Amino acid sequence: MTEDALPAEAGLPAEILAKADFRYNEYAWRIKDIPEVIRAATRAGFMSLGGQLQIRIPDAIGECHWVETDPAGLAPADLPWAVRIRMVEELALQDWEELKAHYDFAEQVRLAFPAVLEPYLAKGGKLEDALWFTWYVIDEENERQHREAEGLEE
Repeated sequence: MTEDALPAEAGLPAEILAKADFRYNEYAWRIKDIPEVIRAATRAGFMSLGGQLQIRIPDAIGECHWVETDPAGLAPADLPWAVRIRMVEELALQDWEELKAHYDFAEQVRLAFPAVLEPYLAKGGKLEDALWFTWYVIDEENERQHREAEGLEE
């Protein structure tokens, strides 16, 4: 993908994109919207790759790379695409619930980014407005090309 090419997530339905924050060629959604993003991806023919917790405030973006999910690798590559994306959807939704149970997202952002979060909160910003989660998807053709480039296709 070139710098000015839109990411695959741009192919998600308009109502899903309307809920996203798009900066630096990357989409992120509020925590409450991630299950809807996962389901919409499958309906649109995309496989969910997962994502990471982020702080997104007007003058800063930061990633809690340790608070992530990566469900796509759990589905056997030899299954038909439609079966794989539905399987990954189920795995992604399960991983999502486990991730939320394991981590206090607000606490992780507070611990990781106090220098930018505290001034934001002091100016009246709300913590829930700073919590975002990237979610990446891939279509069948790009996934096939990636697998071939990585030498994973036989």
